Amino acid sequence: MKTVRTLLLLLFVAGIAAAFGKAFLWGESVTKYGAYVPWGLWIGIYIALVGAAAGSVVWGAWLSPQNGDGKGTEIGSALLAAALCLAFGLAFVGIDLGKPLQGFRIFLHPSFASPLAWASWLYGLFFVCVAGYFLTAMKRPLLLLAAVVAIGFTVAEALFFGQMVSRPLWNSWLTTLLFLTAAASAGAALLLLVWQGTGLTVDSAAVAKLRKALAASLIAYAIVEGIDVAMALSGSPEKVLAVKRMIASYGFWLLYGVIGTLIPLFLLLRTERTLLAAGLSLVGAVGSKYAFVRYGFVPEPLPGLAKSFQDAALQTRYFPSMVEWVVAVGLLAGLVWVILWAVEKILMPKAAQ
Repeated sequence: MKTVRTLLLLLFVAGIAAAFGKAFLWGESVTKYGAYVPWGLWIGIYIALVGAAAGSVVWGAWLSPQNGDGKGTEIGSALLAAALCLAFGLAFVGIDLGKPLQGFRIFLHPSFASPLAWASWLYGLFFVCVAGYFLTAMKRPLLLLAAVVAIGFTVAEALFFGQMVSRPLWNSWLTTLLFLTAAASAGAALLLLVWQGTGLTVDSAAVAKLRKALAASLIAYAIVEGIDVAMALSGSPEKVLAVKRMIASYGFWLLYGVIGTLIPLFLLLRTERTLLAAGLSLVGAVGSKYAFVRYGFVPEPLPGLAKSFQDAALQTRYFPSMVEWVVAVGLLAGLVWVILWAVEKILMPKAAQ
């Protein structure tokens, strides 16, 4: 484990260095974005991490009656992992922005007609709830409030994408249900990963319940995803093109379908390899959201536009650059390292006391 943690830390440092370079030195020149593809890998990871954060705290609240007043390392680990996951997810958005230090303006000049403004304020309220949980005696009320807030920012984020008429792949009433079921599976996987990957003493009954919850939520997410794809295939030509490209991509059928869904379900239903199943489920969560974001930009804003104007930036093709990969791998490794460190240095000493 010492070698693994050293590797995670080295990757984290490399990711921070690359992120700093992109945000403050190189700018968009080191990404493979274009006029038609303004978002990519980092936004896909952001969506996946926000969903995992929401799902983790909701499952923690679901399990909290076993602890009466919401205390216990199981519940504390759910909130701690959720807060760190959300913080790293927002870091990906900050890196993606052209001027990341200007992000605070959404709190000074919010437009509450935008779901993203609601989501941003709910993110802030969520961090307040987590801090209050660890610093005060109001455990259960703040846990329940955090769960409600987490559902709120997941819905707000889903509405932002689902109401975007200009992007046929996203524009669906099912998008909200997709985000909620994805959050449920990613949150259960995150919490199991924390429980099984650290030295926390967790009740075996809680682990068994969460294993079943992960399997059920993976099946629910796959069903909703299948319905969404089937409905999209009978939609407009632009929507059909986007969904065909998405389901043919490695991020969807391989990372999400095989690695992130089928293999974890087999492990959960036929073996006791909970840690591996949880880890692969999170890989699938990132793969599905990357495909969702990436192939939302396949249709041209106007049919024939790419042929009318020829330029390297005017294309619907996209594959992450080396800098994008280094930042993504480095910060995800850093998230794992920070969660392990925080659980062992904050939660475990309190549990011992």
